[in-house]
Amino acid sequence: MKKTLVAATVAMLMVGSQLAAAAKPAAAATPAVSQEEIDLLKAQLKALQDRLAQLEQANSAQDAKLDQAAKQVAAQVAVNDEQQLAIDNASDNLARTVGESASSGWLGRWVWKGDFRYRNENIDQEFTTRARNRDRMRLRFGAVARVNDDTKVEVQLTTGESGDARSPNQTLTDVNSRKSVYLDTAFVEWAPNDFVKLQAGKMRYPWVRTSSYFYDGDVNPEGVAGFWQQGTNGFFGSAFVTRLTERSAYADSNMVGAQFGYRNTAVDGTRVLLAAGYFDQGAVKGYNNVQAGGAGGYFGNSTTTSAGICRTPVTGAGAACLANDFNVLEVLGEYQTKFAGQPLLLFFDYARNNDATYSFASINPTANIRSGLDTAEAIGVTLGRASGTIPGSWEVGYIWQKIEKDSIFGQWVDSDFAGGNTDASGSALRGAYQISKNWRFNFTYFLNKTNIDVATAVTYPTARNVFDRDYKRLQLDLNWTF
Repeated sequence: MKKTLVAATVAMLMVGSQLAAAAKPAAAATPAVSQEEIDLLKAQLKALQDRLAQLEQANSAQDAKLDQAAKQVAAQVAVNDEQQLAIDNASDNLARTVGESASSGWLGRWVWKGDFRYRNENIDQEFTTRARNRDRMRLRFGAVARVNDDTKVEVQLTTGESGDARSPNQTLTDVNSRKSVYLDTAFVEWAPNDFVKLQAGKMRYPWVRTSSYFYDGDVNPEGVAGFWQQGTNGFFGSAFVTRLTERSAYADSNMVGAQFGYRNTAVDGTRVLLAAGYFDQGAVKGYNNVQAGGAGGYFGNSTTTSAGICRTPVTGAGAACLANDFNVLEVLGEYQTKFAGQPLLLFFDYARNNDATYSFASINPTANIRSGLDTAEAIGVTLGRASGTIPGSWEVGYIWQKIEKDSIFGQWVDSDFAGGNTDASGSALRGAYQISKNWRFNFTYFLNKTNIDVATAVTYPTARNVFDRDYKRLQLDLNWTF
């Protein structure tokens, strides 16, 4: 705009100069300027003056717009400054909250978590009239609260039926009735350094496990535990006391155990894990150590009604009780490497009950129990790894295992494999695909045999006693974490 005004001014000066020259008396040798030329120059000068006036008017309008824009920018800057001040104050308050001691900084001490699973499940057991199909859901929601720099408390709620320790699933049934919610975990953890920690309450498993079905992943033991580790790599160990049944007038049933092992992860991702543990279930032989209500059961372990074994003041006269103690030695291992660019995990698991001594001779196959049904073994492989943060990641796996009738205390055994009982063997095919962040599809297909040690009586299609009863179970899951 300024360049345009300057150019117009220069042009006017040039025209003015020409007019002035024309007005002077002409020299004797210079011809006179005609009136027509003077009128033409005046017309050009007027046109330039009009154009200059238009440019000045446009310039004034532009200056007004610029002034208005400047005022708007100044107003927005003031608003931004005010908002930034509010943000800074909030950040300062949050920083002070997080930075304060744990006794007063509430917000910085809590971390919330949860997950939801929807499952369709089909169960087909040999010598039953029809397969069973059901939909089930599982919701878990909890929080970890930091007490101070060394101590935290974890609490988690979950759905479930009859308070079953081995299953937080809730079957969709009972004409849209309200569903129950239970206390799933509630424990305190004290970790004075990176090498030692102690826990007390209803906690997660205080010992290392493989992918076998020796233990149900939904069981949360109750008691106290201590942990030690040499470092991220190196030796580690734990010791624990789990309360099984408290009795006011008779011996309490407990499980006392310890595990010691070694782990190492190399720079290339190769990982090795070896561990051995001993699990002494005390005051279980002769007692009815089962959960109350519909979740109760011996889950395949041998029972007896012998008055010489059963503690009749506790179990009641003629009632069944556990026929064996369970002092179990377990050895396990894992090895992870890469195959075709994917993680490849191999594992083995072996357990033996040193107190599986009960036997009973009978002509009835369903009651004939031999001693020494004491061994459990499992092997498995998994290729790939479905990661919650990597959509499209996947994994597939295969597991084979055999659990003799009295090799493992039935209250720990996984509730899905072979219907949740010992006295079983077979395979499991598993897989997962990460649909999107925090959303995963899983499938598990169990191909099992139940009653491998002791026969069971069936009535369909005819009454008979059978061994090696087929058990097939397909689970299709959608899992969301938040």
